[in-house]
Amino acid sequence: MPLFFEARTRDALLDAMIPAPGSGLPAMAELDRRVFWERFTSSAPWTLRLGFRAATWLLGAAAPLVLGHRTTFARLDDGARDDVLRRSAHLPGGDALLLVVKLVACFAYFDDAHVQAVARAPDRSATETGR
Repeated sequence: MPLFFEARTRDALLDAMIPAPGSGLPAMAELDRRVFWERFTSSAPWTLRLGFRAATWLLGAAAPLVLGHRTTFARLDDGARDDVLRRSAHLPGGDALLLVVKLVACFAYFDDAHVQAVARAPDRSATETGR
């Protein structure tokens, strides 16, 4: 069971990774992830859970401070969150941490039935233009 800081930060990290894809797909923040987190906690390999927890702490607490922000990731506005994610890739090990967060974000996002349905729907723009 994650600490309050971890739960809030992991959700903020995932929300920042998939803000609003468009084409009828919802933003990550619009999804209910409670079932996903239960399944992730009980089924994901311990190495992924540990890596994601480390990424949550390092990107959520350490990176914003190292990069000049005076608060944690979850308390930043959208622009500052994007700045932290972009600039974290250039910190030692930052690209690997971001990769773990992206992986978990994709798992969480495509775990949602509505997202799956929209993503699997036939491409209407191709049929409407005669392609």
